Amino acid sequence: MSLVERILNGDPEAVREAEICLRDSAAVEDVFELRRVLIKHYMDWKGVRRDAGVNHLERDSESALRHMRAIHETSPEDTGLAHRLSSLLIENGRIDEALHLLEKLLETVPGNSLGLKMTIMESLARVLTVRGELERAATIFEQIFSLSLKACGPSLSENQENFFGSALARLSRIHVNTGNYAEAVRVIETFPHAIDLPFLNNTQKRARALLHDGPPSQSPDAKPVDLDHLTVACVKHGTKYGPDYVNRLYAMVRRHLPGNWRFVCLTDDPQGISPEIDIIDISALQTRGWWTKLALFDPQTPFADQTIFYLDLDTVIVGDLGFIEGLKVGFYILEHSFIPGYNSSVMLFDRTFAAPVHDRFNSSDIDRLVGDQDWIEECMPGIDTFPRAPVRLYKSLEPDITSTDLARSNAKIVTFPSVPKPHEIPHGWVAQHWQ
Repeated sequence: MSLVERILNGDPEAVREAEICLRDSAAVEDVFELRRVLIKHYMDWKGVRRDAGVNHLERDSESALRHMRAIHETSPEDTGLAHRLSSLLIENGRIDEALHLLEKLLETVPGNSLGLKMTIMESLARVLTVRGELERAATIFEQIFSLSLKACGPSLSENQENFFGSALARLSRIHVNTGNYAEAVRVIETFPHAIDLPFLNNTQKRARALLHDGPPSQSPDAKPVDLDHLTVACVKHGTKYGPDYVNRLYAMVRRHLPGNWRFVCLTDDPQGISPEIDIIDISALQTRGWWTKLALFDPQTPFADQTIFYLDLDTVIVGDLGFIEGLKVGFYILEHSFIPGYNSSVMLFDRTFAAPVHDRFNSSDIDRLVGDQDWIEECMPGIDTFPRAPVRLYKSLEPDITSTDLARSNAKIVTFPSVPKPHEIPHGWVAQHWQ
């Protein structure tokens, strides 16, 4: 069996042998193919998929990027390989480098390669969205529709539906996040083909709800956050995270949030958690993984306050959290930087307003949906999202960003919903703040 075949069969020793051969410039029959299967190996998730986040998933995207760079260096004129490199740059949070590469590709892509050109433009628009350049991103999405729809037949293929559905959802959410709800509805409703995809349907419902009712923060019933009447909450269930994650999160909040608030951990195992942290027992819950967050919305959960500020355990606080003081709540959630949807890593809500998340939930929803944030969007599409600057996903920041530049970015909260996790970054600003 060849080295390539052994890697494809999941042989870890073959991966080590391949790395040694490439490092030592040993004679390899097909270097390109060997690097290609190594990239696939490193990008395949290790762990149980669709387990509702009960366990960690792992993959080595940095090693995959290293091999993709080597392939690109040998064939810099290959536009397809360069685009694949841009995807791995984005995966590793190297947004600026990806932007530069995509802009260069767009200038050089052959005029008769419409499909590749549209793919590059879509990637460029996504990168610009992550960077907060929403107006430019929207312009590119509109150009995609203008240029590519003319080449489509009377009906769309499955690949075309996925491509246009993603672009439509992203463009609509740009308009939502800039407060132009009417335009967010229009771009979907006037699209000449009907596309039935969950993330597009959710985006359309979100745009319609906001156009009809406005965001909860603008309701006369919304009350400003009072830091003296606030519960900061986290959830620890199972063995995915140890008590050190709870204790570090509490210490970071203590350093950065003024006021006389309370800190509570909902958990099935309080062992090792600091005595300064209040405990709410959730050992009787029938749900697991991400779905245990629904206990936050249960009217029977004995919180001391009406307003809850929730933080995922894999969160690093890097600046003053006082920005939440005075926000009128309703319900705030994080808009995902990379996909059209919510991210429930950070939430701020009034318990009465958010109660439908618990009350409308049915256990069958676990089988239909990936996790709690999908249910929250389906259940409550018309809620507020946090401003982009203070709450960031780790991979929306450059991995080599300095503490000084991080402070200039106005980020206050950085959350790590994917890999790596904070304990896997023992240097730089993460290690400085995660303590």
